[in-house]
Amino acid sequence: MASANYTDLLNKALADIGDAVAVADVTGEFYSGHALRQRIEGIASLLRASGLERGDGLAQLASNCVDAFAVMAACLRAGGRYTPLHPLGSLDQQRFVVNDSQAKLLVIDSAAFAEWGARLADAFPKLAVITLSRANFGEYLGDLLVDRPWLDDQQDSEDIAWVSYTGGTTGDPKGVMHTQKGMGATAEIARAAWQFPEQPHFLACSPISHAAGFLVLPVLMLGGRVSLLPRFSPEPVIRCIENQGVNTLFLVPSMIYGLLDHPGVGQRDLSNLEHIIYASAPIAPERLREALHLFGPILHQCYGQTESIHITCMTHKEHNPSVSRRLESVGRATLGMTVSVVDAHGSALPLKEVGEICVKGPSLLAGYWQRPEASAEALQSGWLHTGDVGFMDEEGFLFIVDRLKDMIISGGFNIYSQDVERALTAHDSVDVAAVVGLPDRKWGERVHALVVLKAGRECSEEELIGFLRQSTGPLLTPKSIEFDSALPLTNLGKVDKKAIKLRLEAV
Repeated sequence: MASANYTDLLNKALADIGDAVAVADVTGEFYSGHALRQRIEGIASLLRASGLERGDGLAQLASNCVDAFAVMAACLRAGGRYTPLHPLGSLDQQRFVVNDSQAKLLVIDSAAFAEWGARLADAFPKLAVITLSRANFGEYLGDLLVDRPWLDDQQDSEDIAWVSYTGGTTGDPKGVMHTQKGMGATAEIARAAWQFPEQPHFLACSPISHAAGFLVLPVLMLGGRVSLLPRFSPEPVIRCIENQGVNTLFLVPSMIYGLLDHPGVGQRDLSNLEHIIYASAPIAPERLREALHLFGPILHQCYGQTESIHITCMTHKEHNPSVSRRLESVGRATLGMTVSVVDAHGSALPLKEVGEICVKGPSLLAGYWQRPEASAEALQSGWLHTGDVGFMDEEGFLFIVDRLKDMIISGGFNIYSQDVERALTAHDSVDVAAVVGLPDRKWGERVHALVVLKAGRECSEEELIGFLRQSTGPLLTPKSIEFDSALPLTNLGKVDKKAIKLRLEAV
């Protein structure tokens, strides 16, 4: 796999796009390939003039807008370390990340985060702040960006380019470091393995500061176009497919559910849609069947982490409901990556035996920012220990059964929460479910389920417990079940099991 720098790949892609539209947002603002390259170079020069030296950190809080991408690319062009702040994160989380990353500059999308951005800026009175629109704090990018000469230096392949923070559901977030070379390899693997249409038109409807952002460069490398939507909502996404020729989406499972449940979606014209990449959280097999029925054989699953965007993928053709348990899989090792399932001592396990999932290849992190012990624990002999538990079948398809931290030990038996969740969603009335282990004096831990029912359906705790006893046996049957209107989600769109436990343990 080639190992060009991220910045070099982006420059070539924009040059090849030339005068055609490269990136646009819903406000009507758009940039051609040439214009976007010009803006990136100007911002890179500005960042350097504002004190961002090679190796320095820049943190940005922004919605999906063209300048948010341009600032990220410019930071890398200037040799800086880019750290995105999650647009749905709390102020405490964002302050922690700015401090921990040792950011030298703070960039804020003041149109999208006027009051919030002012509060964040106030928390760092000694930090230079640049805003993407005029505001009563910081300095406006447009006023600073005047006749800036292009930089004449180049990036080093081992420069730390990206420091993105983990969700922090089990403690303080950790800064995951990726180099220019690693980011470039990640983009090239995505271009080769993610089954993009010949002329992709990608609608980014989840934050490009995080997972959706990893599709931008591969799409541009293919000569495609990126359209930016500030946030996901089913109706605007459908209208973009119908009216703007969008043919590629990146969705987390909860967004797929939102489209499936949108009134009248089956009567809408989705014929432009050629490709849906989904990732970031487990998807209920029954809902995946619904999605295949609605959208057709255009779904492509990716399994990865902040530490390694590429681990496995499952192609359009491999989404075959007729193959037993296939829709429960996360696919096979992504092109250029190697996946292994190991025991507690790091030895590879036979097929179908459950162990920790490990991966190696060019997409891996370089380490955790200023956390050498955590880096050494995660990266052992070139392998990333993902913290996920699963097994591999005879055809190389990987099945995730749990996170190590979410495995429940009840009465001396290991219980994998996803097994219970999968059994629950097989019930006709259950939409989604989350399973956690709660302290229990008799069993050590007991299995507890939080269930969301489908609209208009009714079901009791007793009925569900009886259903699971019949379908899976007593070991996987929750000792208790509660119902709610929705599952709590982290800022990354994943089920927040820590929040569920804290809420229940406080009762």
